[in-house]
Amino acid sequence: MDNNWVQWTGIPLTLHASQPLTHVVSRKLKMKIKLIFDYCFKMIGGEDNHDIYWYLHERPKTITRKSFFESATWAIWVAGIARKSAKKFLNWAKEAGFSWSYNEIASQSKQSWNKFLRKLHNPLRPRAEGKWNAVRKIAKKLKTYKDDKEFRGDFFAGKYYSKDLDMSDGDRLKRMNLPYIGPANAQFIIRNMGGEVIKCDRWLKEFLNFYNIDIKQLSENLRKENIPEGLFDIVVWAYCERYISDTSAFKKHFRKLPLTRRCT
Repeated sequence: MDNNWVQWTGIPLTLHASQPLTHVVSRKLKMKIKLIFDYCFKMIGGEDNHDIYWYLHERPKTITRKSFFESATWAIWVAGIARKSAKKFLNWAKEAGFSWSYNEIASQSKQSWNKFLRKLHNPLRPRAEGKWNAVRKIAKKLKTYKDDKEFRGDFFAGKYYSKDLDMSDGDRLKRMNLPYIGPANAQFIIRNMGGEVIKCDRWLKEFLNFYNIDIKQLSENLRKENIPEGLFDIVVWAYCERYISDTSAFKKHFRKLPLTRRCT
């Protein structure tokens, strides 16, 4: 695969500019990171993979309250459960009256909202109620802004294009103390809004531990190889979900790949 992503995808890249490292980045990983990426990319089907196709062609182009609300709702509900289960449940929610519109949800009366919850859940358990209350609270906050420009100024320092979102925006979002949006979810939301970030989920944690590196070292290596952080994140996640049954099997699986021997 061509190392020049701008030519290959036609998408201009804005990568997260990591701060200078205070220690030497492993040359072994630097030499292998593109091999690892290319191998995983090929094994998940390349551009024919649904998640890769979304990244290349369908991810949001601009930062809006709509894209934020949809990404936040998805992040809140997928946390702790399988993606297929979350999709199925949110389809049920839509059939039960969940509109996916922050404006409509924020404008609903408490009586109408509770009726929706009772229709969807029987019984309504505390965790589900907490997640839905978080979704509604976020919707109400978004409705307080007069337009998307004011929202962008408050949430993302005025950035307009989704591709300009990076890990610093995830850190800013985390500090806003919105319900159910912690460090991992904040980065996940930024990525789903079209930003270039790495969500340090269970697979990425295993990857970092296996190679004895941290997130800054990984970002530096990706930047030098001109591999977008968001794309790398999706590729590794999709590969691990497809070929590795559990995080406990990560080391055994990666040790069998001749191009991914552990750095020393």
